[in-house]
Amino acid sequence: MNNGISLWSGWRPARWLGFFTLLLLFVALRWNNFNAPLIRDEGEYAYAAQLLIHGGVPYEQAFIQKPPMIIYSYALAQLLLPGVFWAQRLLAYLAVALATVLLGFIARKEFGDGVAWLAMLLATPMILLPGLEQFPANTEMFLLFPLLATFAIYVHARHGGQTAKHWLAAGFLGVTTLCYKYTALPPVAFVFVVWAVESWRQTREARTLLKFFLAALLGAGLAVGLEAGFFLMQDGGARLWECTVLFNREYLHSSTFGYRWLWCGIFWSKWWVLFLIPWAIFLRPPCRIGFWLGAFISAVVATSASAYGQYYIVLMPFWALLTAVGIRALAVRIAGGSDFLSRRMTGLITVLVLILLLRPDWTWLTCSHARFLEERINCYPFGGSQAVARRVAELSGPDDFVYVAGSEPQILFYAQRYSPTRFITAYALMIPTVVAETYQREAMAALVRHPPKLIVYSLDKTSWLRQTASPTDFQDFLGQFIRRNYLLVGGFLADRPNSWTEPLSTNDMAGANLLLFQRKPSP
Repeated sequence: MNNGISLWSGWRPARWLGFFTLLLLFVALRWNNFNAPLIRDEGEYAYAAQLLIHGGVPYEQAFIQKPPMIIYSYALAQLLLPGVFWAQRLLAYLAVALATVLLGFIARKEFGDGVAWLAMLLATPMILLPGLEQFPANTEMFLLFPLLATFAIYVHARHGGQTAKHWLAAGFLGVTTLCYKYTALPPVAFVFVVWAVESWRQTREARTLLKFFLAALLGAGLAVGLEAGFFLMQDGGARLWECTVLFNREYLHSSTFGYRWLWCGIFWSKWWVLFLIPWAIFLRPPCRIGFWLGAFISAVVATSASAYGQYYIVLMPFWALLTAVGIRALAVRIAGGSDFLSRRMTGLITVLVLILLLRPDWTWLTCSHARFLEERINCYPFGGSQAVARRVAELSGPDDFVYVAGSEPQILFYAQRYSPTRFITAYALMIPTVVAETYQREAMAALVRHPPKLIVYSLDKTSWLRQTASPTDFQDFLGQFIRRNYLLVGGFLADRPNSWTEPLSTNDMAGANLLLFQRKPSP
């Protein structure tokens, strides 16, 4: 397919058309939601970054399940645009844009210029949709850049000749990908295994392969030192290992994961066309298609069959690439050898596929900013986080502890306050694991040792993630702790024009998402 007629080659205005189409598509997907209130995951990472910037130690002072690169990314965004709570989204969108360019580079090297533009046009909505669940700055958005950079280096080395420097850079970027999220291991491992096998077949020299392997190890070691060294120096990495490996090992066995959750059904209902078009590859199979099918399968494994949509972002570039190759193969077959017709058919099929991709989410693309907030944000506790945080900041000082009972750490970030316990979300306390009761005892001891001036209590079930087997000791303790030591200040009611209500009547409490309690004055 490298020698096939490109949709764009030889017609420079079409390249500009492709660029502006990409830009317009990107803006259309983000214009009404880039500054929406932070969701829980964003609040968790933003709070950890806040800790790091002010001399704290994440993992030791904040229970974070993700490796450290997401904390560094959020910290960089806060330093670049201090006081802008959605700054990390701009950085995440930049990472997606760079990853999309890398996908275009990969597709151009492997399948030609026309496929490159198609892959980029398809990947943009596929990464940022469906249902705009991907409007937050998720970990997966950030990791796409180092992941595709790793693949891009492999492709560049394959086409232009490899050196130890390629393996060094790929080793660094591969580990950087894992330092965003360990579940990205399957595609990272896949590209290195295939690369090593291909290198051996080309050279048959063990010394050369050993040199490449050592270069990759050196790059990996540099990444570990730069990205995890701070935490390794604190306690040998004990808390980092506990939060990101030991607990996640238990978390993967929870009801949140399992192949009954695999999003095939959800994607089929929205994107059925993407399940059909890639089969056209076999009408005219390119010589390299087997590798990219393997990369796609490894990315499917990397989703961990999660119930959460953002886990599937890692899959999208590879799916978009296969779909783009399928579109070109289908267009060439329909055209029957006519270059003019194949170009027109490629453009027509691409437009139709994009329309089908965008149609299920058209409401969210065209609605106002206010409606987006009303429909997608305010029905959740994080819709009231800013209002509650303002009151928290008014009633407390920078040195006062504030405990958020539930999983709304974005309140701590908005108010620039700190928790007396490292459990800034309730999930580690509630998810039935062998460590849940131990964590509950630790959280109770921290609250007794450092009684917070304010407690924000979430009444939302998803904030607590209670399950049938969840230990109940902590919630029993917390109820007694609040009744004995705290007074109700007010609450957030999402169905009221003035959502923050103070004081809060008994009837209003039943409809509140968030309650705010203040410690009683000392006798």
